Amino acid sequence: MGKQGLSRREFLYGLLLGLAVAGCGGPRGSLPLILALKQGIPASLVNEFRRRTQVRFRLQLLDERAQLLAYLQQSVQPPEPAWWEPGRWFRRQPPAAALSLLGADALDRAIAAGWLDPLPPDLLGERWQHLDRRWQAAARREGQIWGVPWRWGVTAIAYRRDRVSDPIRDWADLWRPELAGKLTLPDHPREVIGLVLKKLGRSYNDPLDPEEAELRRELGSLHRQVLAYTSADYLPMLRLADSWVAVGWSQDLYATQANYPELEVAIPASGSAIWWDVWVRPHRAHNASPELEGSLLADWIDFVLTPEFAPRLVNLSGIPSVWPLDLAQLSPRLRRRADFQPSTWERAEIWRPLSPAEAESYLRLWDQMRRGLL
Repeated sequence: MGKQGLSRREFLYGLLLGLAVAGCGGPRGSLPLILALKQGIPASLVNEFRRRTQVRFRLQLLDERAQLLAYLQQSVQPPEPAWWEPGRWFRRQPPAAALSLLGADALDRAIAAGWLDPLPPDLLGERWQHLDRRWQAAARREGQIWGVPWRWGVTAIAYRRDRVSDPIRDWADLWRPELAGKLTLPDHPREVIGLVLKKLGRSYNDPLDPEEAELRRELGSLHRQVLAYTSADYLPMLRLADSWVAVGWSQDLYATQANYPELEVAIPASGSAIWWDVWVRPHRAHNASPELEGSLLADWIDFVLTPEFAPRLVNLSGIPSVWPLDLAQLSPRLRRRADFQPSTWERAEIWRPLSPAEAESYLRLWDQMRRGLL
């Protein structure tokens, strides 16, 4: 079959797309770029940083963490467009950011793909040395630091008080007979297998034996409780009472609870997994202004780790900071939340990186669980 020609409409679409991308190369387009999430950084704090730094920069805000990862890939290693794709001749690689926020669950993938550069120790500044050692170790791989942890939360349980009579306090409560078919779990092997390890009195980071009889038995019995495995639709299902109990992430669950008071959020007493966002340095094959971007990087890291910055950010966003705060620095609403209690941080765990063989064991066990083979 011969190649098809472009229609006039496709040609004009490609031309306009190319001109739009080319327009990013103007005076503002040459400024260093910071990528972050919408509603993640209040405008007042961004303006304050602009007054503090001598480096002019652009700030681009995206909606979701998945978009941050997609932009990172597109800017560093864009896929080759198909021959039939409109505008393929005019497509330009998006400008690489000088600094980007990234969800920590994507950190190892981005490192392995070559999308990131490690952070030079001399740019981290004195505040880095005062961070909790667990945070300093979280983004360290083989002696190199690949990011600066910024804010965090935990995996938690939300349930409907109008459907669940007895309070849920720990992972073992998910196995109650009355919850069969009313539970949603994340579509994430390490979250689900990890909570079973916690139920067995172990750590998320314990070595995994996919043939262990007790672990397989617990995974099989938990699977029979599950209505759905979903990381995207668990909140609507809970709001509509299709499910009564959902395992999800504290940021989502507390935000939903604010509008649905019949929901209760519980952080398991035996401890939970930590999710966290991290500031990373995208790989730059051709960096025309390394000194300028290095200065911006140092100024930004110093700013986001400034102790007086943390209370304002936390009270506006409702998300814990890596910089520890006294409860007196929080609003009354946040003071009552379990995720801000010191015991939550003390019992929570940061996942260690998995080797390829370990990741394969998780995926194999996860597949068997989902297929009802345990």
